[in-house]
Amino acid sequence: MPARPQHTRLVIGIGNPLRGDDGVGALLAEQAGGRSVHQLTPELAAELAELEAVLFIDAWLAPAGGPPQLVELIPAGAGAPDTHRLEPAELLAISQALYGRAPAACLLQVPAHAFEHGNTLSAQLQAALPQAQALMQGWLARHV
Repeated sequence: MPARPQHTRLVIGIGNPLRGDDGVGALLAEQAGGRSVHQLTPELAAELAELEAVLFIDAWLAPAGGPPQLVELIPAGAGAPDTHRLEPAELLAISQALYGRAPAACLLQVPAHAFEHGNTLSAQLQAALPQAQALMQGWLARHV
């Protein structure tokens, strides 16, 4: 029987913390004890193959006033991935193709409004932050 991985879940924040609202992924991932990356890369596929569940968190250019959303993901990808802008579902597909498995996955999209240089979140994102944190905490509680 194969050994169970030490870490069965992971939170990955995507984005640049020095570009305003784009840093929300890093902020929330840090709060959850996860990790942050500026972008997803194929090298992460090996790590994903060892997990039971992963939550990706990213800034989202939502329609005006859209709330944070938690979206279930399935491995998906058409053709060769663009390694300069890899989407979470494409990374899951790489994990599935190379390692024969991909974890259960969700994407927490947090509405973003300002991407100027600096580490200050916009007032709109700050207002949505408690709802995003609640969605993240709910996901963490389901994936103990």
